[in-house]
Amino acid sequence: MLQNIKSKINYIYVLGAGASWGIISLFLKPLLDSGFTQIQTVAVRCLIAAAVLGVIMLVSDRKAFKIALKDLWCFFGTGIVSMMFFSISYFYSMTYNGVCIAVILLYTSPVFVMIFSKILFKEKITVLKITAIVLTVIGCAFASGAGSAQSLTPLGFVLGICSGLGYALYSIFSRFALNRGYSSMTISFYTFLICGVACLPFANVIEFSRLFNNGKSIFCALGIGIICCVLPYMLYTKGLQQVENSKASVIVAVEPVVASVIGIAVYHENLTVLKLLGIILVLSAVFICSKD
Repeated sequence: MLQNIKSKINYIYVLGAGASWGIISLFLKPLLDSGFTQIQTVAVRCLIAAAVLGVIMLVSDRKAFKIALKDLWCFFGTGIVSMMFFSISYFYSMTYNGVCIAVILLYTSPVFVMIFSKILFKEKITVLKITAIVLTVIGCAFASGAGSAQSLTPLGFVLGICSGLGYALYSIFSRFALNRGYSSMTISFYTFLICGVACLPFANVIEFSRLFNNGKSIFCALGIGIICCVLPYMLYTKGLQQVENSKASVIVAVEPVVASVIGIAVYHENLTVLKLLGIILVLSAVFICSKD
């Protein structure tokens, strides 16, 4: 009974991560409107997150900073191969494809997670998992507004698939780090630090610093760094300790559902039948994963 409760709590961690990622538009849109580029928002998000986590670790557990040189590849994997690669691919996917197709291609990630997890960690591929993944992809397509999508270009398709692959690889590299005994805090800290530093050469640092010229930009930067980075990545990595990669990648797909709700409630987007159906399909996939 106690083990079952602990298992459910880890599902809640992953759900919470998806919800936190889903509200990112509340902070991202004002930053982009004030002149930040996408790569600059990635740098801001990660560096603020690393600074906040660094302070927490200094106060609560300095041993969490310690990592073995032989395990550095895990953190370069989460920071560069996953987060940086995913963010850049996703940005250009949105440029070439439009937002809704970019979201659809991003959520091919559960397919990659399931395949990698089967090969690397011997996770079982079940009928229910496949059903949940299919429901997730279709649900995300509907929830993101597939009916208004732009045409798909070959380059845009490749970029979109790359974003899904990069997104999936966080689960894979995090699993390797977890299996080596590292905490979710350690994994998140080095992921943010490495990604943030790697983004700086492309972020036009001089212009970047000048953009923090008002309280709104500072507030949104803190929000995107803490609420939409520290919190969700900590929750997601914590949840991975007890939830299989393939299941977690489906459950976290509540992100576009929350984003759709934000769009309707805050930005007055229309609630269409397709969006409502998409939300229902994604939530159904989450329920299936919790029962498999």
